[in-house]
Amino acid sequence: MKILLISPWFPSPPFGGALIRVYETLRYLSRRHRVTLIAPVANPYKPEQLAPLTDYCESVVAVPVSEAAHAVLRRLAMGLVRGMPFIQSLHLDRRLARSVRRASSGNDYDIIHVEHSFMAPYLAYVSGQTGARTVLSMHNIESLRFRRELQTMRWGARRLALLTDSVLFDSWEERSIRRFDGIATVSKVEEEWVRKRAPDARVAIVPNGVDTEYFTPAPPPRAPRTIVFTGLMNYPPNADAAAWFSGAILPSIVARHPEVRFLIVGDKPTPEVLALARQPQVEVTGRVPDVRPYLANCAAVVVPLRSGAGTRLKILEAMAMERPVVSTAQGAEGLKTTDGQDILIGDTPQALANHLCALVESSELRARLGTAGRRLVEETYDWKACFGNLDALYRAVTSPGYSRPLKPVRELAS
Repeated sequence: MKILLISPWFPSPPFGGALIRVYETLRYLSRRHRVTLIAPVANPYKPEQLAPLTDYCESVVAVPVSEAAHAVLRRLAMGLVRGMPFIQSLHLDRRLARSVRRASSGNDYDIIHVEHSFMAPYLAYVSGQTGARTVLSMHNIESLRFRRELQTMRWGARRLALLTDSVLFDSWEERSIRRFDGIATVSKVEEEWVRKRAPDARVAIVPNGVDTEYFTPAPPPRAPRTIVFTGLMNYPPNADAAAWFSGAILPSIVARHPEVRFLIVGDKPTPEVLALARQPQVEVTGRVPDVRPYLANCAAVVVPLRSGAGTRLKILEAMAMERPVVSTAQGAEGLKTTDGQDILIGDTPQALANHLCALVESSELRARLGTAGRRLVEETYDWKACFGNLDALYRAVTSPGYSRPLKPVRELAS
């Protein structure tokens, strides 16, 4: 098939769970289909960013988009005038819209594949002449993620924006998903949510995964005294988790094991996350070229998330390297894990601290959980197996017997 994939971010280099999923989607599709990628890039951008994707894409359309304050404010204003929530307005760009129009006008695509529900407004620029079916890849339920963030977020600009969206645009995501012929979700949680709100669309679970040939089992660490948390550190649920762990959980672990250190490993740490390194037991690495050495040298990976949605690639990467994982129930949501067998779950500071102390103290427990975690990802979460349902979804929505008129989408001003 011929596919036009529209992403809200340029997936090279693939730092963070969302970019990894887009990158792996392109890698998978390239083996079976002809793919054109359209995505914004920071302006200016480095041409070498495009090189890794030319192996997977027939064409790559990188659209320079400014992240300067005045440009962001202009996009927000333009979106609000058109009755769009902040999350859609932030990604609203005329140049990107024109690129979608040009690409779809000159090519006969079978599928228009859109990453993230907040990119639905770009469907207005897809040429009707293509006859293409539309498929949405939902990384999570954005509206659910925002509601959960509000429960732990302090007052500030982001909290005010989320409150405004929840009051003025409470059903924006439901309206967005109804515009697609097919919807790919990452777990049963999202699938059930979508089926209730878009009953006419075809829905398939296309879970997050891990490259089990890249993330391979590591030997036991020589000094199991490090606890690691990985992720994109300007993502609000990750920033909140790092702060909560450092303030509410780590002190009780250090009281029992003074040698323990906490590593926060991930790109774009916020000032608040960087400030956590003032604690003597905390290190904030920022972007690292390869996360595997940090996983290899840790006693455990902790996922102390109190908000967010979707499923966590960080858990799958740790399990692929046979590293034990301690998580909140929120952090492990949507994954087919079993508490006490391949993961340890705790939702209070004391429960999380007790689990981590047990892992620091017991090499047998670390090995047992690590082995079970590796078995789980090999059987269920290897990327090669995860994307099979995406091909089936493409076939279903392009079959001759499938017909579902799309609801109109309000166009951006050209």
